Amino acid sequence: MINDLINDKSIEIYLQPIVSIKSKKIFAYEALTRAYDRYGENISPLYLFEQAKKENLSARLDEYVREAALLKFSEYYYRDKDTLLFLKFESSVIEEEQKDEFISLVYRYNISPTNIVIEIKEDKIRDAKALKRFVDKYKGHDFLLAIEDFGGINSSFDRLEFMNPDIVKIDRSLVYNVHNNFINSELLTAVSNMCHNVGAMVVCQGVESRGEVLTCMKKDIDIFQGFWFCRPQEEIDETTTRDILNSIDIIGNRYKTSIQERIHAKQELLRKYREVLSDIVDILKSSTKEVAQNMSFLISKNEKLEAIYIVNFETGVQIGDTYIDAQDRFLYNPVKDGYNHNLREYYFITKESLHGDYLSEKYLSKASGNMCKTYACKIELDGVSYIVCCDILE
Repeated sequence: MINDLINDKSIEIYLQPIVSIKSKKIFAYEALTRAYDRYGENISPLYLFEQAKKENLSARLDEYVREAALLKFSEYYYRDKDTLLFLKFESSVIEEEQKDEFISLVYRYNISPTNIVIEIKEDKIRDAKALKRFVDKYKGHDFLLAIEDFGGINSSFDRLEFMNPDIVKIDRSLVYNVHNNFINSELLTAVSNMCHNVGAMVVCQGVESRGEVLTCMKKDIDIFQGFWFCRPQEEIDETTTRDILNSIDIIGNRYKTSIQERIHAKQELLRKYREVLSDIVDILKSSTKEVAQNMSFLISKNEKLEAIYIVNFETGVQIGDTYIDAQDRFLYNPVKDGYNHNLREYYFITKESLHGDYLSEKYLSKASGNMCKTYACKIELDGVSYIVCCDILE
């Protein structure tokens, strides 16, 4: 079957653009195999490569599709020498002893190895030594290396270090509906940060909605591949390119708007809690007997305000108990009079702040188990400095 498909030229290469939003360009293309039987029906790539294994023709099929991919890519490369080609290498081929045909082929087409990204689905490779030999060989020839579908259930995180990839393509399972999935959003943040910290560029693949793209961009990811931008095409013509660039402009403008909205929301939050702070100061100046009652009333009339506590400016030690409106939960308890806050960011950053106040990032409240931010501000009462802290629900 495989020989017939090759001889009949029934295997084609489609390209799917990979885009950089912040650079406003097509960053790369991934070569994807498309095959058709004698009746013109599509043969899935998975079936095609499985059949090649059964016929002991994996090497021949790989060589054929790689050359076809290089041939197709070459016309795009000659127009833009910064463009990259992503090319998958099957695990069965990686685990075999590598010859130099592909390397020679790249030079024959006069393409720089630094423009070829070799994609490896590392969780399919059982022979770690063979994988290391493969990585060392191709990196030694200046090819770029990408790990495909990273972050999925079978990913081997320890391989990230010894493979030292240039690019990591995030598994689609983490990207799908990420804007509506808190767990996946947090996992994607962790995986993205880890990849960036080891010097690897991150690509989110399989994006199909604007919400997915925007959420990923907020995690400092701006390289994307997916149907939202473009499906795989036999040729990427001027019309397709124009449509892709238009999509990049649309999502780029929406991203800028979302950042502006976030800045505005933060400014509004600060404005509101500076007003709340004024109310707190008035309460603290009132009769001691009325403080607890008035604090509780203040919390009740501000929907997102969960807790108020007062800290000595010099020592970080809490003065009085926490005023809070939250149900008791196992493991979570509001701190009491005498608790030392001096290792809390909202304390020591406020203490050093030129403006005398600080709005923290969101975190898990140890008082209630809810996600919150803390607004902290320096005040003066009877010649003594304090920091008032307001926990605000997210």
